[in-house]
Amino acid sequence: MELYILSRPTGVTAPVVASLPHSGLHVPPRIDTLFDARHRQWLRNTDWFLPELYSFLPELGVTTLAATHSRYVVDLNRDPRGELHGNFVQALVAKETAHGAPVYRSEQDPNALRARVAEYHVPYHKALRDLIDETMLRFGRTLLLDLHSFMGPIANDHCIGDRHGTSSTAHTSDAFEDALRRQNFDVVRNEPFAGGHIVRAYADPPQLEALQLEIRYSNYIDCSLIDEQPPQLDLGRIAAAQARLRPAFVRAIAAFTAADQLGVAADS
Repeated sequence: MELYILSRPTGVTAPVVASLPHSGLHVPPRIDTLFDARHRQWLRNTDWFLPELYSFLPELGVTTLAATHSRYVVDLNRDPRGELHGNFVQALVAKETAHGAPVYRSEQDPNALRARVAEYHVPYHKALRDLIDETMLRFGRTLLLDLHSFMGPIANDHCIGDRHGTSSTAHTSDAFEDALRRQNFDVVRNEPFAGGHIVRAYADPPQLEALQLEIRYSNYIDCSLIDEQPPQLDLGRIAAAQARLRPAFVRAIAAFTAADQLGVAADS
């Protein structure tokens, strides 16, 4: 299986690249056999169905890169220079889920885990860097959207992470917050999701801005059994969510692309 799916714009290209690092579900058989039996059936804390939810982005001119492999193979939103195997929120390869459930049946070989980083993490980030460089060369500026989903610990609909104002201009962060609020989403900033490794590693505003956008599961998934089993894809719920998300992204992307004409990006 390919390590990622690249979706090019279907119309006029915008200076926007989207990354979906946690939406993959594939686990290679050699790794699957290492997992705890319960974990093999669940892959809890996956960013469920985001490729389906954001399938409209190429129509808006956004180049989209979506991981195909599970975050439990290697977490693409973790620093490759950081912890190899351990804490869910820090390590490249998590020992436990965010809820403390074991991922593996036994201890893992560090050399095998390092090989995973080379096999899965490195190619994804090379592809992402190439897309950003390509967009920068064409437009002179780029917006990177790192797309995620969540259930807790907050009850809001969206969290916009801009590293507390350091990964994007105020104009861009405000544009996305305003656009989502206009669609009656309850939006917060930076708490608890200020932006992970991808936002930190790539942001260089004002020419290269980056936002981590988190959407609560309940906006597009039936969460009645979310603590017991993996959710099911519901195309009706996806379509209803897209009816609100699409106009929000149209508005926010238009505000970003117009910033040069407004003289905003250089002054923020």
